[in-house]
Amino acid sequence: MKEQELAGTLLDWSTIFIRLSLHDFNLYTRNAGLSLAQMIVLMHLHHRGPSEVTHLCELMQVSPAGASQMVERMVHLGVVQRTEVPGDRRVRQVSLTGQGRQIVLESIEARQAWIDQLVKRLSAEEREGVAAALHILNLRAKELENSSI
Repeated sequence: MKEQELAGTLLDWSTIFIRLSLHDFNLYTRNAGLSLAQMIVLMHLHHRGPSEVTHLCELMQVSPAGASQMVERMVHLGVVQRTEVPGDRRVRQVSLTGQGRQIVLESIEARQAWIDQLVKRLSAEEREGVAAALHILNLRAKELENSSI
């Protein structure tokens, strides 16, 4: 298979994957009473750990005031907590609360449902081939991710 053909196939797969995943993710987010921006912050904190408010500005592409307001609403919802950074009282660090962590885990479960259905449709041989190919793709994608950070 030529590189362009594989790239097209991967693009087709990623389009379907994103559409199905975001559908369930958006449904869960709305049912949890959160905005998409708030859920993105929760996911970021879950995967990357506590973050300074200024870093969330960059992540969300909003002003420091906008990020602070969003964090304040999330504190009131009980999904994040804000603490001072030792040695610099001007800097605020944001981290997940237990409730925030639970919401993230439930959102991941909600997105997992369609994947479980897909896996059930694959034969044992197909599962082996897909797992091997995805293992390679994950390794190469992580290399790209690490080189762009």
